[in-house]
Amino acid sequence: MKKIFIDTDVFLDTILDRNPHNEFSNELINLCEKNEIAGYTSSLVIANVYYIIKKIANHQKAIFAISKIRSLTTVLSFTDREIGESITAEFRDFEDGGQYFIAVNSKIDCIVTRNTKDFKKANISILTPREFLQTLKI
Repeated sequence: MKKIFIDTDVFLDTILDRNPHNEFSNELINLCEKNEIAGYTSSLVIANVYYIIKKIANHQKAIFAISKIRSLTTVLSFTDREIGESITAEFRDFEDGGQYFIAVNSKIDCIVTRNTKDFKKANISILTPREFLQTLKI
């Protein structure tokens, strides 16, 4: 089974129904729900989603959102190891570096994000939801 790391923006596209991205994000999340792919995310993504949803809506909606994410994915820890790797790596964004090293250290096949430009130095596949779904149809 394909193991994918799902980034914050993909969850937010679904939760906030952000057009036109939600179509592909919804399809990806549905595949996780059906156990057709193994979805992974990080404790950092959970914190980011909570913070953004609480700011836009309220605490209850944010709790509901992260509870749903937890039921669909395996949440990986953002540990001292990944913090150190992200600090010394040449990623433009510390958070993206952290997500990358969490995925690599957990032997994830690819990261699914709309923020592909910040992962240029990656040694695993970095795909948008649309690109990932296209790989399943090949």
